[in-house]
Amino acid sequence: MTATTILRSEHDHILAMIACLRAACAAAENNEEFDADTFKKGLDFIRSYADAWHHAKEEQHLFPALEAAGMPREGGPIAVMLHEHVQGRSYARKISEHLEAATEGDDEARFTVLRYTLVYADLLTRHIQKENGILFNMADQLLSPEEQASLVQKYQTAIPEGAHAETGAHYEALVATLCQQWDVDPRQAASIGSNFQCG
Repeated sequence: MTATTILRSEHDHILAMIACLRAACAAAENNEEFDADTFKKGLDFIRSYADAWHHAKEEQHLFPALEAAGMPREGGPIAVMLHEHVQGRSYARKISEHLEAATEGDDEARFTVLRYTLVYADLLTRHIQKENGILFNMADQLLSPEEQASLVQKYQTAIPEGAHAETGAHYEALVATLCQQWDVDPRQAASIGSNFQCG
């Protein structure tokens, strides 16, 4: 297993969660129940798995390895990915700031949670498509098998402070549970990650 294979696999789980959150948004917008539990679990997943678990591997290890191999940090794919990581965090903060009020029935807060959940979903979907379709292919060309193997080992240290070794498995199991609740096919959700189109 290569470093990029691990990241692609994690992308599949992120895309499945995004599909569940889209389904929860659609239900709320159709005047069905606002499932606060799904949004709370989704926010926790965004922060603990997509960002602290997955993006940490990229920011702490993959991107520096690509820089060392000659890929510029500024003005290229790395800069775009880092900018989108920051955008995603800002959207997650907006969700967090309004989620409690939304849970208590505040209509404006619910609108804000739905809006930023969908904005986050759109951002991360495009982000993953660019990484799967461009950046990871470039990484596979630039990095030697030895460098890939080294990254796989380094990924073990990219665990958020206070997390335990089962953090990844915990959140991947959570995704599976929500996929059942929202009738989401995780394989179909993951396939979106390969549908990259320029522009």
